[in-house]
Amino acid sequence: QHTWLFSVQLSNSLAGRKFSFDDPYESRLAKAYQGVGVLSVGGLKGIEKFDMLNSSMQQLAQSETDLSFLNSLLQMEHALTTQILGQELKFFLKDPHTATAFAFDAVIAIGLAACGLVQNANDNKILMGEEPNQASLNITGKDLYDAFLKTTFEGTSGNITIDPNTGTRDPQTTLYTLTNFIFDEAISATSAAVSHQDKSVSANMVRFKKIQTALFKSGKWENNIAYTFNDGTTNIPSDLPMPEIDANYLSTGFRIIGFVLCGIIVVMALSSSAWTYLNSKRGVVRASQPIFLHIISAGTLLMGLSIIPLTIDQGVTDQEGADTACACIAWLLVLGFSLTFSALFTKTYRINQIMKSAAKFTRLKLTATDVMKPMVVFLLINIIVLALWTALDPPQSQTVVILEDRFGRITESYDMCISENSTAFIAVLGVINLGPLLFACFQAYRARNLSTDFQESSYILGVMATILLVTALGIPVLFITRDNPDPAAFFFVSASLVFVVCTSILTLIFAPKVYALRRKNNAGGAPVTIIRNDGMAIRNVINEKAELEAENLKL
Repeated sequence: QHTWLFSVQLSNSLAGRKFSFDDPYESRLAKAYQGVGVLSVGGLKGIEKFDMLNSSMQQLAQSETDLSFLNSLLQMEHALTTQILGQELKFFLKDPHTATAFAFDAVIAIGLAACGLVQNANDNKILMGEEPNQASLNITGKDLYDAFLKTTFEGTSGNITIDPNTGTRDPQTTLYTLTNFIFDEAISATSAAVSHQDKSVSANMVRFKKIQTALFKSGKWENNIAYTFNDGTTNIPSDLPMPEIDANYLSTGFRIIGFVLCGIIVVMALSSSAWTYLNSKRGVVRASQPIFLHIISAGTLLMGLSIIPLTIDQGVTDQEGADTACACIAWLLVLGFSLTFSALFTKTYRINQIMKSAAKFTRLKLTATDVMKPMVVFLLINIIVLALWTALDPPQSQTVVILEDRFGRITESYDMCISENSTAFIAVLGVINLGPLLFACFQAYRARNLSTDFQESSYILGVMATILLVTALGIPVLFITRDNPDPAAFFFVSASLVFVVCTSILTLIFAPKVYALRRKNNAGGAPVTIIRNDGMAIRNVINEKAELEAENLKL
C-alpha cells in the first residue's frame, strides 16, 4: 500500500539478499520492500569525470608505494583510518563511496580558487611592469573565501556552483539518482528450479534487482525507465490516503423540515386560490377582487417554493445542480415578493379610487386590468434585473474552507452561494421592490376605515407590520448565520423567515374572508354594509328584506 524512499545506505541491505516467503517475517518484509526507491547523491558511474576519478583511485589501490605514501600523509593509526573511511584505505580506493566525489570536488574548488588568486596577482604585476613573485604573494582567508564563492567548474559530481549566500554547494547543481528495487523474477525462477532438484531449498525465495529509473542533472530530472511501485505497476499512487472531509452538508432532518414548511405554504396557497375560485360569485370574494387574490396566492406559492433550493447542496447533487439551486433562490423569492405586494397595493389602490369617486357622486369605471399595469411594470423590471444577474454574474455554489491538514488538504468546509457582485444586484432589487411595499402601506392606511366586505385594509396593515417585524428581527440574524460554518443555522433562519411571511400573508388576507362568508351563511343572508371614506357615509343595502325582518324581531 506504500512506496518507500530511502537513502543510499539501504542499497547494501537489499543487494544480493534473499528473502524466504516461508518465513512470515521475511515474507512481510519482502512485500514491503517491493518498489522501494533509493535516492543517491554524488558521483555516478557513466559520468565522464567520475569514471576518470574512479579509474585513478583504483590505480592508487594497486600500488603499495602509493598506499604507503597516502597512509603517511593521513598520519593516523590503522584502526582510526578504518573507522573514518568505513573500511581499509585499499578497499576504499577500489570502490569509492558516493561522498568521494563531493570531497574531491571540494578540494579542487579550493585549489582552483587559490590558483585564480595567484593568477590574478601575477597578471596585475605584469600589467604594472613588475616581475611575478609567488613567494611574496599574500593571500588572506577572506580573499580565498571570496574567490571560492565565484568558482565554477565541471566536477565529478556535476557542474559546481557555490551559493554566495550560504557558501555551500547549490543543490540544483548536484547529481541525484533514483534506483528502483523490484523482485528479480529470473532469480526466483532459478530458486524454483533448484528446489525441484534439492527439496531442502525453498522455491519461495526472492531477491531484488535494482534499476536506475531517473537521474537529476543540471537542475532537472531525466527519466530512464518507468518506476515500478509497491503494487507491481507503474501507475502513480496517491501521495497520501484521502482525508476525511467534514463538508457540513445539510442533514436529512433539516431537509425534511424544509420540505414540511414548503408543503404547508404550497397547500395553503393552493387552497386559498381554490377557495377563491369556488366562491368567486359570492359578495365577499367579489368585493375583494378575485384576480388579485389569485395573484397573491401565486406570489406566496413562489416564495414558499424557494425553500426547496435552500435544501440543495453538493451533498445531494453535483456542482451544476448546486449552481442551479443558487440561481433559483433569487428568482423565486424576488418574483414571489413582487407579485404578492404589487397585488396588495394594486387592489387597495383600486378600491380607494372607486370609493373616492362614489363620495363625489361621480361614475368611475376602473377595471382590474387598468390598475394591473403598474404591477406588470414592476414585475418586468424585476425579471430584467434577475436576467442580467444570472447572465453576468450568476450565484454559484462555492466551497469555503474552514480547516486544512498539515499537507494543505481540506478537512472541513461548507458550501455557500456566492456571487461577486451580489451586493449591487440585491441593492437594486431592494430599491425596486421597496416601492410597491411602501405604496401598499400608504394605500392600506388610506383605506383603513373601509368595510371588510369591500377591502381588508386593516389586515393588510397587519401583514405589513408582520413583514417589518420579521425583517427587523430576522435579517440581522440571517447575516450573522450566513458565515457560520454550520449551514443548518442559515438554512433554518432563511426557511423560517419565508414560512412566517407567506403564512402571515395568506392567513391575514384569506382567514377574515372565510370567516365573513361562514357568518353570512349561518345568518341566512348578507348583513347591511356601511362604508366610510373621508368621513362620508354611504349606505349599501344588499338585502333589505333581511334587514327589515331583523328590525321586526327586535321590536
